[in-house]
Amino acid sequence: MKLALFGGSFDPPHLGHLAFARLALQQLQPERLLWLPAGRPWQKADRQMVAPEHRVAMVKLLTADEPRFAVDERELHRVGPSFTVDTLREFHREQPGSEIAFLIGQDQYLNLHTWYQAEEVLRLARLVVVPRAGQAVRGSVALPAHEVQVLDLPDHPVSSTAVRHALARGDDISPLVGPQVAGYIAQHRLYRNP
Repeated sequence: MKLALFGGSFDPPHLGHLAFARLALQQLQPERLLWLPAGRPWQKADRQMVAPEHRVAMVKLLTADEPRFAVDERELHRVGPSFTVDTLREFHREQPGSEIAFLIGQDQYLNLHTWYQAEEVLRLARLVVVPRAGQAVRGSVALPAHEVQVLDLPDHPVSSTAVRHALARGDDISPLVGPQVAGYIAQHRLYRNP
């Protein structure tokens, strides 16, 4: 089986995430693309995130139109910090022989050498990186030699941080997250104190 895994805080998920995932479906042709909302990302321990059930609900709203998308909640149920390497090991145990692509943005790729057991992450999955517009993909020299596949995504300057800042200013975030996610955020009064 060919799987693509897309991990992240998704706090909130936005149209840039969706564009990356759709491009991965088109170019990688996986049987499924699983969105993996992080439970307690150890590198973001200093930031309070919206409750997991809200992040999962928003990802489901954002991805509802694509049957090959699914949300995998395993990292939300772990005790302690979420480590990508643990998730990749679980997938290999559950589906031996599967080919796993792990989707990652340029910012995270540049910091991959700081991840827990980064070399094992590289062994367990093929990295698929989307660069920032107009920038070359760069990884850390601290990583061992490895292959990476680059997906060139048309410019999507949106980020979760930008969405939270727009909400703090009282801006309409529908163009950033889509109407369903924007409506959910308004209904549940999320991100009111960024």
